Amino acid sequence: MCWCDIHTHQTVPATTQTGIVIFNRIIFPDMDLLQIIPSGYYSAGIHPWYIRDIDKQWQLLEMCMPDPRMVAIGEAGLDKLAETGFAIQQEVFKRQAVLAEVSGKPLIIHCVKAWDELLAIRKEIKPRQDWIIHGFRGNGIQASQLVKAGLKLSFGLYFYSEALSIAWPDALFTETDEQEESIQTIYDKIAAALPVSATELALQVRKNVAASFCV
Repeated sequence: MCWCDIHTHQTVPATTQTGIVIFNRIIFPDMDLLQIIPSGYYSAGIHPWYIRDIDKQWQLLEMCMPDPRMVAIGEAGLDKLAETGFAIQQEVFKRQAVLAEVSGKPLIIHCVKAWDELLAIRKEIKPRQDWIIHGFRGNGIQASQLVKAGLKLSFGLYFYSEALSIAWPDALFTETDEQEESIQTIYDKIAAALPVSATELALQVRKNVAASFCV
């Protein structure tokens, strides 16, 4: 069975099974490419919590773009609890959303208390690439609003079952994020909540990953 973890901060995934892992890389201005690029697939982006030197961070992000192992932009996003000014967050998010369009890569999104603004930017940009909300913990009403707007949702250890049902089958992804649990544990929990078999879940998520990330 192929397990897919589309967003992890783990250095070494807590898994014993064959699968696809996309490592998350937050770009800081004092990094070099060797710090950013792991040995497998990865996403790279400027996180709204860590906007420090936009020009330097942007330069590093663009340097990653030719690497075929970089399969997504992000995590990018909007967070009204972050210290970074919200106008700056919006500017940096829009730039990354446009870069996703130019590069043909999906956008991995971190969003906290800024859903209306996120959807407004989506209407402005009209993206063709997938926008995927990582670590989604919202309820069914919020999930329905986002999926109807064309976004996809990635779930980890904590979730509302009704949100899973709304994203299933074509708009659902799986991730470990910062959790120490294995992706198999998360699969088992999501499969039981849907409910579907773990095999059916794995086959569908693998299909979704192939469609969005081209891996």
